[in-house]
Amino acid sequence: MDLGRTILLRGLIGIFAIICLSISFFSDAKFTLEKIPPLTNKQEITLVAEEGFWTDYLRQQVLPKFSAQTGVPVNVVTASLDNMYHLQTQSLKNGLGKYDLLTMEAGWAKEWASNGYTVPLIELARLYDPDGEQAMMNYLEPYYKSLLAILSYRGELHSIPYNNYVMGNHYRQDLFEHPQEKANFSKQYGYPLSPPATLAQLRDTAEFFTRSKGQSLAGKTLQHHFYGLALMSGNRPHINDEFSSMLWSQNTNWFTPKYDDKQQLTHFELSMQNANALRIAQLYHELKTFAPPADASYAFLEASSALNSGQVAMWPFAYNNLWKESVKVESNIPDAKLAVAQVPGGHPYNGAYAFAVSFDSKNPQAAYWLLKYMGSYEAQLAYAMGGGNPCRQDVVQADIFKQEQYRSIAGAFQASHEANLSWSTKVLGKGHFTSTAMGQIYPELTRACYDISRYPALANDRLLKLNNKIKALQNRYGERPIVEK
Repeated sequence: MDLGRTILLRGLIGIFAIICLSISFFSDAKFTLEKIPPLTNKQEITLVAEEGFWTDYLRQQVLPKFSAQTGVPVNVVTASLDNMYHLQTQSLKNGLGKYDLLTMEAGWAKEWASNGYTVPLIELARLYDPDGEQAMMNYLEPYYKSLLAILSYRGELHSIPYNNYVMGNHYRQDLFEHPQEKANFSKQYGYPLSPPATLAQLRDTAEFFTRSKGQSLAGKTLQHHFYGLALMSGNRPHINDEFSSMLWSQNTNWFTPKYDDKQQLTHFELSMQNANALRIAQLYHELKTFAPPADASYAFLEASSALNSGQVAMWPFAYNNLWKESVKVESNIPDAKLAVAQVPGGHPYNGAYAFAVSFDSKNPQAAYWLLKYMGSYEAQLAYAMGGGNPCRQDVVQADIFKQEQYRSIAGAFQASHEANLSWSTKVLGKGHFTSTAMGQIYPELTRACYDISRYPALANDRLLKLNNKIKALQNRYGERPIVEK
C-alpha cells in the first residue's frame, strides 16, 4: 500500500477532507479583503519576512491595502533565511510577543507547532471567522496537498504557504536541440541528448557540455570557459536541498519515519552506514568539476546568474521560483532559449515559505485576517505576476499564464504543478517533512553536505558524525525517537 496516500487519507482527514483537485470548486475559495469583518482590535501587528522581492511586494502591494481596509497598521521585520529561524525562535521561547505573524521554512513547521509556538488555523477560524471552521476548509481547497502535508502537525494546519520552491531543471533548449551537439553526444555516450532523467545521465551531460575557451559550442567559438551545469555548492542551506534530491532519487533518506498499523508515527530509523550517501558525495564532488568555481557563499543567486549570463548549459536543481531570473538568459545571450524539465532522478526538493500566527501575538484577530489575505487568490495572483511561484493550483493554472506574453513569469509553472502533484502522497515518508526537530537538524545537514562535497575521501567519517548528530538532536528535541537500522 502507498504509505503516503494512507497517511494523508487517515492522518490528515480532519483538515483535508474537502480538498479537491477539481478547478470547478476553486471559486468557493476566493477570499477578498471585503470579506474581512470589522475588527475589534486595532493594535499594530508585526510580521517577519525574508529579505528580497517578497518583502518589497508586501510593503508595496499587500499591507497598504490591508491597513486601509481594516485600520490596523502593519510593521515588517526583515531577516535573511540564515538568521530567520533563530531570530524568531528566541522570541517565541521567551514569550516576548514581538511578532504576530511568523515566517517559516517548511522544515520548521512541525517543530514550532509541537512546541506550541503557532496556533492552529481551525482554532483561529472558530474564534474570528463568521463562518467558522468551514470557511477555512473552503479556503484551503486550492492549495497543493503536498505543501499542506509538509506544514501540518498531527492532522492540524498551523500555517498558510505563500512561496513554493519545488525544483526543476532549467536548461538551455537551444543547446540541447542543436543538431551537431545532438550528433556528438550520441556518438560519445551511445544514447540521445536530452535533459538528464537519471544521475548517471546528469554526469554525462555535464561532462559533455563543459568546454574550454576557443572550443566550439553550437557552431560558435567560445570566448570564455563554458560549464555543463550550475550547482549551489556553497556552505549555505541550498547544498543540502541538492544532496537530498539526489539521495531521494536512490530511494534513500537521511532518516526515515516509521508508522504503526493505525498509521501513527512511532519512531524514525537511521542507517549508520549509508552507502548511497557516500556515492552521492563522490558524484557531487565530480560534478563540481563541470560547474563554475564556487566559494562558501555560492548559492541560488550565483547559480541563477551563471545560467542567465551564458556560463552553463543547465541548472539541474533550480528552484522554480527563480525561473524569472533564469529566463533572462534569453535576453542576455543571442539565440538562447530556456526550458524546464523535472530534476534528474525525479525527486525534487519541495517545500514552501509559510506564515503562521504566533501563540503570543498581541493581536491574533488582525494577524489571522492578514494571514488569510496574504494567501488569497488575489494576493497569490499578484505575487505570481511579480515572479513568485504560487502555492495555489487555481493561480498556477490560471488562463492568463497560458499566454506567451507571461512566459517570463510562468514558464516553470506547469513543471512545478507536476512536481507538486507527484509529491502529494510521498512527503510524509521523508524525515525532512515529519520530524519535529528539523529546525535543529537542517543546519547539520548543510554543514555535512558542504564538508563531504569538498573532501569526499573523508565522507565516511563525516557521515558517521552527521548520523550521530541527527540521532542526538532527534532524541533530544523530537517527539519521536530515532533508532539505528
